[in-house]
Amino acid sequence: KEAVKQFGGIDILINNASAISLTGTLHTPMKRYDLMNGVNARGTYLCSQACLPHLLKSPNPHILNISPPLNMAAKWFKGHVAYTRAKYGMSMCALGMAEEFRDEGIAVNTLWPRTAIYTAAME
Repeated sequence: KEAVKQFGGIDILINNASAISLTGTLHTPMKRYDLMNGVNARGTYLCSQACLPHLLKSPNPHILNISPPLNMAAKWFKGHVAYTRAKYGMSMCALGMAEEFRDEGIAVNTLWPRTAIYTAAME
């Protein structure tokens, strides 16, 4: 609401926030699992849902999720099932919302950098 008040609307939402833990199943406590799903999948859904009424008023609305292409090959899950699942949740939001809001003209896409970008979250 503050962004709409300050800038007069919302034209694009970039779902960039992410929680990461590249740990195996036996080394991922449920608190960490819940954090990754809460920030990644739930956060993407929540922010998108909150922005959609304003995006529907935009002449060129977009949602961009920083999330991977959906690939069910086991190698993408090995060693970090919880993280991959949480990030795929973001990608599934894009897939579903792209179709759901196609007729309203909202473009919903994903972007996945080819290499890892080191941030404090990776420490």
